[in-house]
Amino acid sequence: MRIMLIGLISAALSSSLFGQTPKNPPQKPTLESSLSGVASALSIEDGKMTGSGASILQTAISQADYVLLGEDHITYEIPRFAAAVCDAMGSSSGLSAMAFEASPAATNFVQESLGSPDRIGKMAELQKRYPDSVAFLNVQDENDLAAHCAAVSQRSGFQIWGLDQEFVGSAGWILERMLATQPGPTARAAILQLQAMERLDGEEARKTGDPSKLFILAIPDSEIEKASVAIEKDGTPSTRKAFHELTESRAIYLEQGDRPSDSNARRARLMKQNFLDDYKVAGGQSKQQRVLLKFGDWHLYKGINPLHQRDLGNFIAEFADGQNATSLHILVLGAKGTHALFSGYDRPLRFEPFAMDQDEDYRWLKPAIDDQEVGAWTLYDLRKLRFKHLDLNADWERVIYGYDLLVLIPELTPAALIH
Repeated sequence: MRIMLIGLISAALSSSLFGQTPKNPPQKPTLESSLSGVASALSIEDGKMTGSGASILQTAISQADYVLLGEDHITYEIPRFAAAVCDAMGSSSGLSAMAFEASPAATNFVQESLGSPDRIGKMAELQKRYPDSVAFLNVQDENDLAAHCAAVSQRSGFQIWGLDQEFVGSAGWILERMLATQPGPTARAAILQLQAMERLDGEEARKTGDPSKLFILAIPDSEIEKASVAIEKDGTPSTRKAFHELTESRAIYLEQGDRPSDSNARRARLMKQNFLDDYKVAGGQSKQQRVLLKFGDWHLYKGINPLHQRDLGNFIAEFADGQNATSLHILVLGAKGTHALFSGYDRPLRFEPFAMDQDEDYRWLKPAIDDQEVGAWTLYDLRKLRFKHLDLNADWERVIYGYDLLVLIPELTPAALIH
């Protein structure tokens, strides 16, 4: 009733103050006519932001507690941009942590190798023993980015957080870690049996590169249930935790086949839970954390993402609001270029040219592509397009309210895996 009364009062005020609505209201402004007014040139030169867009970015970053980079994966250019964001955060109140689209085990491995002169060599050795056990941080530019952000963080106790599930080839590595927790004899016997199965599955998958042959996807439910009973009997808390990471990742992969919406929702919940766990361990209850997150762009929307899910980005936005803090969501995409793509288990990446305005999921980007600054990257301040009664399609409506800034790079080039 109160809401109804407020609405009636508002309508009466509008009628009395502004008179009748014109019979022929003015035409809504278009997105195309508005984009140039919110566009600025941006470049990264010697690791520094330059151009008229630099000050917009730096001001926005300085005012944010959580900076979220929604990206296209495995590129050379976007880690350069992320490194400049780390510099900006480090020079304005510091950086507590950086979160990657990788598993907690993967980021712990990188964290432990930060001080090593053979940081890249350690990752190469891990990938040789357990191919495709790490997502993204087995890319040279991503691994270097983690080290760079740690070096410029300007806060003691800087951490690298992994919020995602285990990668598809990680089962052997997980089982090795489970044995290292020194479980009791029943759990140990069960883990050794799983290890034998994992080796056979790995050999089978390596013949064709088919990831569906890998242990994490191929092991029968009955074997998982039998091992679960044994691990519950005399496994340590650390044993059970690692086993849960294996089984939860397995469920996410299996559901992706026939129930993709359930899989995406489950994965999003896992990332949110892992974020909260890391935040608490870092002492977030007593001291405000300042975190940079770098994930695929669909994960970091405020509101509903293109998969019609409330993903990590929405959670962080709400989490920040609850703290009276600020989140800044930056979408970083390329207009065209070459994608580096997964080509199968223990296989080199394959390369595929792309143009975003020809991609079914990104055709909406064409007006921004057509409006790019010449000879530079382009920063679009999406915040200035909100509540302007623009004539928008559903994709642009989602982007303008889901992200604060859009950085459009004219051409993306692929990064390389660590070997």
